[in-house]
Amino acid sequence: MQYKIYRYTLERQDGRPVPTHQHFEMFNKSKGSDFTGRYARYRGHDNALLMYIQKYGVDFAGLVGRHSTEREVTSYDADDDKTEQVPVADDDYPNVAFICFPRMQMFACVDGSAIKAGSAISRLHAILAQRQHLAFVGEPLTENIDLRRAIHRFKIIEVTFEVLPVNPHTGDLGYQLDENRKRDHIKKIVGKLHATPSDPLKLNGGFLEQIQQLQQSGHSRVGYTGVDEHGTLIQVPKPQETKRLTENEDADLPGTEQQIRIDLQSTRERFPFSKQHVNYIKEICTAFSDIHEE
Repeated sequence: MQYKIYRYTLERQDGRPVPTHQHFEMFNKSKGSDFTGRYARYRGHDNALLMYIQKYGVDFAGLVGRHSTEREVTSYDADDDKTEQVPVADDDYPNVAFICFPRMQMFACVDGSAIKAGSAISRLHAILAQRQHLAFVGEPLTENIDLRRAIHRFKIIEVTFEVLPVNPHTGDLGYQLDENRKRDHIKKIVGKLHATPSDPLKLNGGFLEQIQQLQQSGHSRVGYTGVDEHGTLIQVPKPQETKRLTENEDADLPGTEQQIRIDLQSTRERFPFSKQHVNYIKEICTAFSDIHEE
């Protein structure tokens, strides 16, 4: 199971924010179809719906998905030895789970195979706009990486970096790298540092310290993979160039953001989630949040 983390806002039509203690109520009222039996419109189809909202104190979780009315199956004609795609009725509800933390205004969404997390966020926007006339906006968490904070929170086992051809660089390493790059006509410098959970990477004034300085001054792009005490992978990829948008309505639309991923490799947790699971995901999200509950 893999989560992606978002910050979100929930506002009324006049721009006033909805108080956080009302977020559960707004989501809960938006389950299923509206009074006419219609689901929310998403990319030209009235098929987006919210299901099974469950409360955990001030936090809540649920499922967001789509109502499939047909799908294609492969039909084989033995006489002509041919196959063809045939549409058939399919009253199915592909979905993904999410957990909402209103007081932090953070949102963890499962990145599923049937529906990607980015599509789920967009569907929630359509659902809450249709049902409650509210503007729900979820943005991928795109804070600048702070390797010192990351190393304090997690066991960092991999750091990827790209040194950008921008002058002036800070520190001796940055200057040497830039001079060598120009001397050998190198367009860019990329690298990857590896360690093990039993002996993770450290910032002790060495090479990684220099990479951190270059990143802080805007002269490098950095990503990392860490492991927490439960063995969960925390991944923040190095930003990439914008790619061509896909035509698949449930695929991510990639950009340059550093999208935080939580990869629970061995979990068997399924919705409805246990309180322990919700608190665990909240603990990880809190590591990336500057907003603390009172």
